[in-house]
Amino acid sequence: MNSISKYILISFLGLIMSGALVSGPSFGQEVDGVTFVNRPYEDISYSVRVINSTTLVSGKTRISLWGIEKIRSGASIFHLKVRGALEKEIGAQNVLCTIKDRDDEHNIKAQCINGKEEDLSLFLLQQGYASADRTAIYGSIYERPYLDAEEYARQNGQGAWAVESLHGDAQSKNFMMAAFFLMTVFILALSFLGFHIMRGFGRVVDIQNQSIDLASKERVLKDQEKFIVASIIDAEIKANKSKIEAYIMVYEEVLQRLDDDNIAPKYQKTGEIIQKQPALDRSVFDGNTHKLDSFGSRLASSVIHYYARIKTVPDYVEITPDMPKNEVIQIIAAVVDSAKKMDEISDKIRGDFVQHALIKRLEV
Repeated sequence: MNSISKYILISFLGLIMSGALVSGPSFGQEVDGVTFVNRPYEDISYSVRVINSTTLVSGKTRISLWGIEKIRSGASIFHLKVRGALEKEIGAQNVLCTIKDRDDEHNIKAQCINGKEEDLSLFLLQQGYASADRTAIYGSIYERPYLDAEEYARQNGQGAWAVESLHGDAQSKNFMMAAFFLMTVFILALSFLGFHIMRGFGRVVDIQNQSIDLASKERVLKDQEKFIVASIIDAEIKANKSKIEAYIMVYEEVLQRLDDDNIAPKYQKTGEIIQKQPALDRSVFDGNTHKLDSFGSRLASSVIHYYARIKTVPDYVEITPDMPKNEVIQIIAAVVDSAKKMDEISDKIRGDFVQHALIKRLEV
């Protein structure tokens, strides 16, 4: 690197000497009434601090190293490494800078050498810490040395050209791998959780479907039970109706004999016992009272009121021989009328069973 730096210095001094010998307007020379003030490149010694890979600062003056560009690497440690290498290269000595361009009073672009007369820009290129600014060096005597230094760093895998630098430093890679691992674990956890949630939802749906099926089956069973209960109650009412009709027939004959003045009433000889109600059955009703709600409130109420009139053990009235005939006729007529009402209610309830589609009757 020392030989290249000396080569650059010798070339630089030769360029200055050649410029002094070339004919033409000299510094401060007046030509055709115009005064040319050609300021030579300024060589200034600075005590500097390194700001970043391509920038120095001396007091208020900010010095951008000429001929190179900062490498846009994403790894922060790489830039710290470059800054450390540049600080080590400069050391505690001043640097001598040739000002190439001046943006303003405090911002300049300069080519700087350290106390060992080493070009800092060339050093950074050789180490792979910077890239050549091809616009700045184009056509200058430094173009070839700077490009050769950059190519040297590339071929030898220096700095940014190293494999680990191209892909980020180890810390960044480890961070990315850890982040990727955590993200993968998070996604897998979400997938696992989602799977179990969906599985749980599936079980809930299955249970609901089973509940619906059970409810449907229970409803079918209740409907079947309703038809069965209606059928056996209808059969009991039918049997009671037959008993009521027989009861009415017997006591209507008694009334006919009492109405015949030519026939002496039997009760006037020995007396008689009158059965106030027919003896009817209600065992089927009593065994199924808890199932009547399936009939609906109105029909269930009619059935309950019907059976409330029934007495399994009927009442009796004693007719004495001395009882007036008209009074006896009134008693018997009353029990016949009561029996006829029961007969009508029996017909009505059986008709309601048919109307509610609980019983089907075959037309004869």
